Amino acid sequence: MSKKTAVDSIYEILKERIIAGQYPAETRLRQDALAKDLGTSRIPVREALFLLEGDGLVEFQPHRGAVVKPLSVDEVRELFRLRSMLECDMLERAIPNMTEKDIEDAEDALAVYDKAVASGVNTTSWSELNWKFHWTLYSPGNTPITMSLCRSLHDNTDRYQRLQISMEGQAEKGREEHADILQCCRDKDIEKATKLMAEHILTVGDIVTDFISANQVCPSKS
Repeated sequence: MSKKTAVDSIYEILKERIIAGQYPAETRLRQDALAKDLGTSRIPVREALFLLEGDGLVEFQPHRGAVVKPLSVDEVRELFRLRSMLECDMLERAIPNMTEKDIEDAEDALAVYDKAVASGVNTTSWSELNWKFHWTLYSPGNTPITMSLCRSLHDNTDRYQRLQISMEGQAEKGREEHADILQCCRDKDIEKATKLMAEHILTVGDIVTDFISANQVCPSKS
């Protein structure tokens, strides 16, 4: 395995564990322990942690080393606000270029995501499947830099958004909102599509921030 491949593999494993909540906020990510767990040396682990720092998922603290970065309510609110701005812009640019094949691909991506959420199992796949649906909608706009920024925002918010999806009635509500947005794309109704997308993202953000505020989640500091 090449050094680059090893770093990328470790990066993906650690990122998924953070997003899935396996490593809660403030969890110390000890390089020796991670290297032993993943069957590798400290070097690729350290480089993967630096990549995660760039994503905003990890931060290096004095005397503690790498830890899963906690997010305040204000930070979560800002992330969702940025998502709304960027994703509505991408959707606006994408809709005029959408083909019937693009719509079909989005329908297929949404069906797979809805099935996964309805099953209530394999929650680790939800974030990736949700992102695939959004990615499919935005791709015709040909905005790769914005797409990359948006993916980073998704990664930062998805570790909290899974809480929202699990709440009673939220999965069905999200399914209906996705379906309505997709129908607007099919109708080439840019104004309504972007309006619904903004409401969808900001509403989720409000629910997540309310949940964090009400529960005052105490993350592990192991």
